[in-house]
Amino acid sequence: MQTGFDPVAFANDIHQPILRRFFEYWLARKDRREMPTRADLDPLDFPYALGHLILVDVERDPMRFRFRLYGTALINFFRDGDYTGRYADELLPPDYAPYVVELYRTAVASRIPRYARRELVMNNRRLFYEALTLPLADPANPAEIAMLVVLLIPLEKRAASDSV
Repeated sequence: MQTGFDPVAFANDIHQPILRRFFEYWLARKDRREMPTRADLDPLDFPYALGHLILVDVERDPMRFRFRLYGTALINFFRDGDYTGRYADELLPPDYAPYVVELYRTAVASRIPRYARRELVMNNRRLFYEALTLPLADPANPAEIAMLVVLLIPLEKRAASDSV
């Protein structure tokens, strides 16, 4: 992991307890390595996050990001279909796709976690979300998978999350 990354400070910046808990799980699974592999993670360990989970495969030449898994809570919220097996740059709104692609690219290239809190309009709906982006190693190719946990927070509940 890049020098200068402080996991304690990073965890303290995470507002949502579910995201903080998942980050702590990721830290424990990576042990002394830069990052865990997909095989290090057992979904039975994090039922609290499963519906909010996104797994993204990193493809090279050209670099693209394909959704391997797209959580049911996200499918149910957006109601625009399951993104599993599809590419981020093709599906997301044109004004949002570059932000997401760059977030994935940075997490994979830097090999360190990312956390974001953001308000946006997507599919004609205004929403607020918090997302934790965690790189995962592929034993054959380092940092070839990105894992995200995304919590969508109704705007009326945002004030409560801001005070956490």
